[in-house]
Amino acid sequence: MGINLLQVEMDEIRKRLNREPDEAEWRVIDAVWSEHCSYKSSKIFLKSFSMESPNVIMGITDWQDAGAVDIGNGWAIVVKVESHNHPSAVDPFNGAATGVGGIIRDIISKGAKPIALLDMIRVGNLKIRKNVWLLKNIIAGIAAYGNSIGVPVVGGELSFDDTYNDNPIVDVAAIGVVKKDRIKPSIVNRPGLKLVLAGLTGIDGLGGASFASRKLSGENEIGAVQIADPFAGKIILDVTLDIADKVEAIKDLGGGGLAVAVTEIANGFGAIVDIEKIPLRVKDMDPSDIIISETQERMLYAVDEKNVEEVCEAFKQYEYPCSVIGEITKDPIIRFRYHNKDLVALPSDLLLNPLRFIWPIRRIKKSNEKTTVQLPPLKDAISVVLSHPDLVSKEWVYSQFDYEVNTSTVIKPGHADSAVIALPNGKLLAVKGDANPDLCYEDAYECGKGIVAEAYRNLASVGAKGIVAVDHLQFGDPKKPEVYYTFVEAIRGIGEATRFFNIPIVGGKVSFYNENSRGNPIKPTPLIVMAGLIQGKLLKNNIEDGLDIVLLGYTHGELGGSLFSKMFNISAEVPKARLQEDLLSSELVIDAINEEKITFAKDVNRGGLIATLFNVIVHGYGIEIDSKSILSDSDNTLETLFSENGGRFIVLTNEPEWIIDRAKSRGVVASIIGKVNRNSSLLKIDDTIYNLDNLVKNYFNFLEEVTNNG
Repeated sequence: MGINLLQVEMDEIRKRLNREPDEAEWRVIDAVWSEHCSYKSSKIFLKSFSMESPNVIMGITDWQDAGAVDIGNGWAIVVKVESHNHPSAVDPFNGAATGVGGIIRDIISKGAKPIALLDMIRVGNLKIRKNVWLLKNIIAGIAAYGNSIGVPVVGGELSFDDTYNDNPIVDVAAIGVVKKDRIKPSIVNRPGLKLVLAGLTGIDGLGGASFASRKLSGENEIGAVQIADPFAGKIILDVTLDIADKVEAIKDLGGGGLAVAVTEIANGFGAIVDIEKIPLRVKDMDPSDIIISETQERMLYAVDEKNVEEVCEAFKQYEYPCSVIGEITKDPIIRFRYHNKDLVALPSDLLLNPLRFIWPIRRIKKSNEKTTVQLPPLKDAISVVLSHPDLVSKEWVYSQFDYEVNTSTVIKPGHADSAVIALPNGKLLAVKGDANPDLCYEDAYECGKGIVAEAYRNLASVGAKGIVAVDHLQFGDPKKPEVYYTFVEAIRGIGEATRFFNIPIVGGKVSFYNENSRGNPIKPTPLIVMAGLIQGKLLKNNIEDGLDIVLLGYTHGELGGSLFSKMFNISAEVPKARLQEDLLSSELVIDAINEEKITFAKDVNRGGLIATLFNVIVHGYGIEIDSKSILSDSDNTLETLFSENGGRFIVLTNEPEWIIDRAKSRGVVASIIGKVNRNSSLLKIDDTIYNLDNLVKNYFNFLEEVTNNG
């Protein structure tokens, strides 16, 4: 049958039904009970996340396609994050493009207008030609869909590691806006509603949910990848927003196709679907294939009978297929009929309540002993770390995106730590996505806390305070005790940090089985996407000659999980997430922005202080630093300059005394560590000058040269 269920699950299904399911029923159960759709190995732990906040309108509730929070003046934002990892590994263009299309439909399923996209991409070593091919086509797929549909890609991440050689990570987040009294549910609350399907069903994406719930086999799996059609997606977007007030519930057809969409929208009621009424792209499709097909650009609507004609008429104006395929019933059985004969007749309760699993865990013991390996000279360390592709300009990527469509983009990609977009209520929203796989590999708990804190700091660097987050948890096979341990620990850290900052998590995704064909898992890659409102003034980052460089926060000599330790294979202590320091320093930065006391702010993270300062140098300036003025618990210059511990910002100012005095009153450590000058590409540390001209050229040219030659 080609299904992906465990024997214990199959036995349980037979027991609950008291019979043997038909083949079509097995395929439906396989889709609905897949890890991708049911969260059967994660849901128990996800309940530890807090969604309690007076601003939360719609949070982590079963079968809602996205979360929503109140932003004032009668408006709400809708937030969602998704991935298309396995499809992008097999067909990077369509895998990435359909990831964009899918998350757009999640947003409009709430009746919200999508206004921004973020893409967080991780691929393998660019010395391998296949990875260059993957990267180029992933970027092309995102650009093709986002540009065609008219939603700007305003920010994201791009990083590289050997762990992603066969299994790239392609995360896409989206933001939408809607009047809060017009938010639509993805589930019904009464029987008798008609099920209306818009779009054609084809043979692409067959078994996609099951495909995403197992490791890549290395075989030809192209049939499990959906095909993108952004122009059809634009019709779905426009018409759905036009008819939203005419429907009771809206459900995107994603993983599991109609099998999952019908089951979830029914919300414990039953449904009858007549398969022969489903508009097809391919003639003579097998009826069971129709049920589980994951063809894109389809939406399912629950509609009161009196509004059905008006809903379908809106699609007919675009000559887009729209058909009544069934209805919601009081009898809690999900039925898929073919010419009045039941192919599938399964209780809603069975489908919506799969077995939950808590797998064995085994702690990975890593040494916290400081290495005795010979440390490199500072000059070599600077050159090696700043040459890493994680730190180069990403302009080659975002230049392919139309990031100013709809004219709501306030800060363009690459100009600050967070993207900023204008909202219809006159407010400004900052958004950022953060992950740190190297740190998670060393300590998933500290990493979970750290990525929440980093996202919070990134918002503060433009003047925003975080108000909401979504998460995406990406790991290998959960049945492997070491993998499951990192998953549980990451959740523990994320939960602790979001509760500390009072940031509700209103949605997310879990992606397991991110492994290559040899069974090697990716590094643990939890991701936080956070959004926040500008608290007063907006900082756009300006650099001038003569500005003082002030470091906020205390530097700890913790090199574990850092880019430095990765490049030089050094074992060291992992940085602890000191959340109070992150909070206080972030509040200070926001105050300084509102008081117009700083012109530039950047939090210290990947690459440590050196990489943060390099972001000043690449704008055509030089800097001079007194390392003795850096307040640190280490007397080792390498530890001080390359540690990636949190709680820190570099700010540029003409009024350093104000910063220092305000820091003292807030309990924040602060010190003047240097000045900006006109000596382009020169970094002076104490009495030594380093010419970074070649590193600056590499910063701007690396990605374009690699992709052109690859």
